[in-house]
Amino acid sequence: MANKKVTMTHLRAIIREFKLGTPMREIERKLKISRTSLRPYRERAESSGKSMDELLKMEDADLHAILSKEDVHRNRDTNRYEFLQANIEDYAQAMTRKYMTYEVLYEDTYCKATDNPYGYTQFKSILQEYEKKNDLKLHNVYTPAREMQFDFAGDPLWVVDKETGECQKAIVLVCVLPYSMMSFAIAMLSTKMEFFFPALSRALEYFGGVPEVSKTDNMLQWVKRYDRYEPALNEAAEKWAMHYGTDIEGCRSRKPRDKGPAEGLVAKVYQFYYSRIYNETWTSLEELNNRIFELNDLYNNRIKSGLTYSRYDKFVKEEQPYLLPLPEERFMFKYEKAVTINSTYHVQLERGRFYSVPYQLVGQSGKVVYDADTVEIWINLKRVAVHKRLYHDGYSTLPEHMPERHRAYVESKEYNAAYFQKKASQIGPETRAVVDAILNRPYFVQQSYRACQGILRLAGRYTSSRLEEACRHINPKSAASYKMVESILKNNLDKVQESYPNDTTYMPTHNNVRGADAYR
Repeated sequence: MANKKVTMTHLRAIIREFKLGTPMREIERKLKISRTSLRPYRERAESSGKSMDELLKMEDADLHAILSKEDVHRNRDTNRYEFLQANIEDYAQAMTRKYMTYEVLYEDTYCKATDNPYGYTQFKSILQEYEKKNDLKLHNVYTPAREMQFDFAGDPLWVVDKETGECQKAIVLVCVLPYSMMSFAIAMLSTKMEFFFPALSRALEYFGGVPEVSKTDNMLQWVKRYDRYEPALNEAAEKWAMHYGTDIEGCRSRKPRDKGPAEGLVAKVYQFYYSRIYNETWTSLEELNNRIFELNDLYNNRIKSGLTYSRYDKFVKEEQPYLLPLPEERFMFKYEKAVTINSTYHVQLERGRFYSVPYQLVGQSGKVVYDADTVEIWINLKRVAVHKRLYHDGYSTLPEHMPERHRAYVESKEYNAAYFQKKASQIGPETRAVVDAILNRPYFVQQSYRACQGILRLAGRYTSSRLEEACRHINPKSAASYKMVESILKNNLDKVQESYPNDTTYMPTHNNVRGADAYR
């Protein structure tokens, strides 16, 4: 007869039959329990020192302890079992260490501590049984608007530079309000504080209010020294919290369940967000975040499985009204760095990235104040330059910061025929005709550009009107050159007025010149 699962009802029925003196064969027939299974129950009942009536009056747990025996403990050597049980708490604690495995623990710790060890499979089974029984989880009950949790997703996304094709890593920050599970994700080019705090502020703006507590693990952007009871916050975190009127709370070290909703949201971001955009390409962080923000709305407005409302519905109805109001302005985190202006009239903020200041300030000391978007250079409490933050190696140089000769050199490298023609037309048609004639000559392009550049500069020395008059004196225009125009202006020949009698074209008298009569 196959053995059936014995419940407490069965156990009490067995004891009642034992009390009545029912034969084992009859008990087997009535309860459908084999005699092989019944005999251990009778032996345990008789060896307990209690009568059958006393056993029937006992609580279920006490009766079960007397009559039942864990199957997993059968056939185990008593000494081996006792040794393992005496040390099993230490072994379970060792398994929480990073990179620890059951195999390493078995070979390097357990087997070296006893001469009579279990086999690996049985050792692992007993240890896992203990871990399962002692892995107790506290169910957190959250209060509306009480806290916001946040964390970084481990897997990055990527932004592709349109010009170079270079891929730049984007880290995703996830934030959640545990009561309603209203969620927010945003990508950043770095986890540095000048990116982290603006992203955190964007989350509060998305929620439309501020929770009482902002909670995460002990990330470097948050704390400078971890203490279980009172972590030392860095100054930036304190300023951010003060600006928004929220308290800061850190999780216990290596206790991810302290922020379980944030950990869970990371997994949801992989499943819901990443799965939908894995084959998409973005050429800017703004473009990537616009896509993520679309998914934020889609995720929060989904009807949760088994429910009739979404995260957003619960948030608006039960949590948003209790959030603290946002301040009028967003918190702006800025770094400061002391600098001295060198002979290149640029300051280096990061390796390979330079920003210009007016060249007259070379040798002076000041500071650079910067955030994720803007770089400002200050000298003697005065802002002398503002640049857009660079995220690739190179120079950000404003033309007004350059000496005239440097600016002229840079401009000369950008010249082309259209540039000179446009400038000449602004002076006048005669100047444009001279420039066109020079550009059409079979010279090297650079030689033509230098000649045109020289002619146009004469307008600054002699005025545009005189340059236009000097060019009018040159006929034919194909003979024009920089030296010719300069000579006319230098010798004031442009001021000589040509006169023609009766406003007719002057024609010299010569034997070889035929008159109109020759064509009648």
